[in-house]
Amino acid sequence: MIKKLICNQKLYQFCVEQKISKQKSKKGRNILLFILSLGLVQHYTKTRDYMSNIFLSEQEIYDLNKNKQLEINKKQLKYHEINLQKNKEIQTAVIIGGGIIGLSQALKLLQHGYSVILIEKEQFISTKCSAFNGNIYNPYLFNPLISKYSIKTMFDNYINPTDSATQRFSFGCLQEPGALVWLFNALRLSTSDSKFDQSIQDMTKLGQIQEQEFEKIKKLGLLENQLTAEGELSLYKSVEYGKRISQSFKQAGVEFTEIDKTNYNQHEIDRQLFNNYPYVIKLDKENNLDTKQLSIQTLKYCQKHYPDKFKILYGTEFNEFIMNYNRYVIGINTNKGVIYGNKFIICAGLHSKYIAKKLAVTLPIMPCRGWIIESELPENAKGSVLDKMVLKLPTLSITNLNNKLRISGCQLIDKEYKSDDPINEWGAQILIKQMKEQFNIDLDPQCISVRDCCRPLTPDDKIILSKLWFNKNVFVNAGHGSRGMSQCHGCAEIIYQLMQGKQKEEHVAFDLKRFLFI
Repeated sequence: MIKKLICNQKLYQFCVEQKISKQKSKKGRNILLFILSLGLVQHYTKTRDYMSNIFLSEQEIYDLNKNKQLEINKKQLKYHEINLQKNKEIQTAVIIGGGIIGLSQALKLLQHGYSVILIEKEQFISTKCSAFNGNIYNPYLFNPLISKYSIKTMFDNYINPTDSATQRFSFGCLQEPGALVWLFNALRLSTSDSKFDQSIQDMTKLGQIQEQEFEKIKKLGLLENQLTAEGELSLYKSVEYGKRISQSFKQAGVEFTEIDKTNYNQHEIDRQLFNNYPYVIKLDKENNLDTKQLSIQTLKYCQKHYPDKFKILYGTEFNEFIMNYNRYVIGINTNKGVIYGNKFIICAGLHSKYIAKKLAVTLPIMPCRGWIIESELPENAKGSVLDKMVLKLPTLSITNLNNKLRISGCQLIDKEYKSDDPINEWGAQILIKQMKEQFNIDLDPQCISVRDCCRPLTPDDKIILSKLWFNKNVFVNAGHGSRGMSQCHGCAEIIYQLMQGKQKEEHVAFDLKRFLFI
């Protein structure tokens, strides 16, 4: 029997000859070739972008300074008159971006003796996310916009779309520069419980730095008629998720209390709200703050107290970097002319990635659209938590500042664009619907203001505070997501420390080195 089996020709053909003649699969080879081609394309585009900067010899720099203009590589360079006003005895920092991040950075550097030139391409400061947002200041509360929970929710909502979904994903985002790098790093950094907990701890440490800096800001008189809320209530549908957040506060020494619902049963709105959420914590922090007003007050302070050291240039748009032949950045070329500096800080929000791209760095920042509604505080809400507290719910955030409600929420990871009719978009409609369901408040479309904005979102929703490796006098302060105003002064302090050559252990979590393929 054994002999028959061994000598069976058909069995031999099936078991041996078929395997010998079977061609090897080319799938693995094709995948490797695809990855290699992507790498080559990325390397080519990085080299092309880097070489599109302007490289000047010592003689060419001399000629530009002397003649106030220079033609090189068919480009006509102009000498900006702002260079004549600089004090050569002190270092000059050039900040790109005039939102709350750039202004906070300017104030920090002015306080430490730098001369600052801030360029803003619009005709006034804070015209993007800093202009109209949720008005919530809390440096500690960190609910990541990107995490294993939100990633799963967004893809579920993409596969099975519903009108009520508040977290959405569009493959249109793949049209954004660096989209694949962002997606890869998001899956790598934001899909485990340990990474989630670590991100919360890192951002809580940044919150401690922010609070130390914010105490100094209060003494400057920049916060008039702000910070009026009695505290912040964070409400959770999941007890497990809420306790995970509160555990990070315990580890960081942040004070909070778990709420007894019976203390909030006197107002009808409060009773209806607390019945829907099994776990609620309260942070006793002042935390309603108008970002636009803070930006304006910061600008006025810098102009008043540092008139000789602070200059702001409106309508000035970055074009490329100016380098010497040692590839050291000596200035930037703008639509108004060449501006020289010793240090350069990129604070341009979502557009920071286009500036960093000129230095062959792929900043992994993706547009995350959100919607904000402003409405008068309804009469029937006076005396309720809507009137007195800042509220953070799973689907929206609400604060009342000077009897004006700011309602913010919903997120869509998509390509960057600006809506001409945000009130009729799904995000605004969900917020209107949620106000009815959660608080029984009807928002009249004729009596409210609605705006959308694209928040700069990193793969782990942690801010980028970093020196660029190959251009060591260029720094990045970007990717703040929904927490620009809540973290801006702490971020400015870290960038200042990096400029001094000091990188503390808690700063490493925000370095660009945490990302791959950038």
